[in-house]
Amino acid sequence: MTKIIDDTSGLVSIGQLARDAGVTSRTIRYYEQLGILPEPGRSVGGTRKYPREYGGYLSAALALKGLGFRLADIKPLARLAAGRQVGAHQREAAAALVEERIDVLVRQLVMLRRLHLSVSHPDQYPPVAAILGVAAPMHEETAPAS
Repeated sequence: MTKIIDDTSGLVSIGQLARDAGVTSRTIRYYEQLGILPEPGRSVGGTRKYPREYGGYLSAALALKGLGFRLADIKPLARLAAGRQVGAHQREAAAALVEERIDVLVRQLVMLRRLHLSVSHPDQYPPVAAILGVAAPMHEETAPAS
C-alpha cells in the first residue's frame, strides 16, 4: 500500500534522484518493481517522493551491477550495502551469491590467462579456438577442394 506524505520537505523527486545517481527515472521505477528500491511515499498529488538515502540503495545496486551481479541477485546485497538490517537467512543467501560470483570470476580469469598465453605465444600454446572450445574457421587456402 502506497503511503501518502503530507510533508515532503527533505524528500526528492524521481527526476532529482535519477540525476543524482546518473540513471533515468525509468531505471528507478524498474528497480522499484524488482524490489531493489523500497517503494517510496507519494505526495498528496500522487508524485513519488524519495528520501535522499535511497541514493545509497541506487549506488549499491549500480556498484553490484558493475561487479557482474544479475539484477535478480542485487536486492539482498543492496540492502546490506545500504546498511539495512537483514535476517540470518538473508545474510547467508547474500554470502552464497557472492561466493557464486567469485567462482564465476575465477573461471573467467583462468580462461583469460589461457587466451593471453595463446595469443602471446601461439607456437607454444593451443590456438584460441581450442581454448574456447569452438571449431576453428577454415581458411580458403586450407579448405579441401570440392
